[in-house]
Amino acid sequence: MVDFDKGLEVWLKSLENATDLTASKKGKITGAGAAVLSQVIKKNTPVSGESYVHGRSVGHNNAKHGKKPRKTKHLRDSITFKAGFDHDKLPTGDTAVGFDSTYSALVARYVNNGTRDASPKQIANLHFFDKSQVEAGKAVLKAEAERMKHL
Repeated sequence: MVDFDKGLEVWLKSLENATDLTASKKGKITGAGAAVLSQVIKKNTPVSGESYVHGRSVGHNNAKHGKKPRKTKHLRDSITFKAGFDHDKLPTGDTAVGFDSTYSALVARYVNNGTRDASPKQIANLHFFDKSQVEAGKAVLKAEAERMKHL
């Protein structure tokens, strides 16, 4: 008969071996969840009435910005992720979902958190990113679980 201490050590070792993931395997799992989350965020991201088909700038088409517009697409089109890489572009296995440029991230922060003297439309759009994370929570876990079964 195995004593209790030895039995716990064996159990812990088997548990560690079962959950030991490399960064690439972890990236595949978190990437599946990030794909689901990014789709929910795209669905919930508010869209302005501006058209950026011809690279129209919102007041930034000047020499300071190299005579090129800073915003050439809607915010929902700039949501991105790279499976297995974090915000610092390090291959840690964690997958960060965010925006493709710092300008888009800045705009998203203002839309998400609001500003002083917000219009009723802006108030309705408050916390779209946070609401999307909550809405996608179960679906992300389900996608990650499905991907883990296939590893």
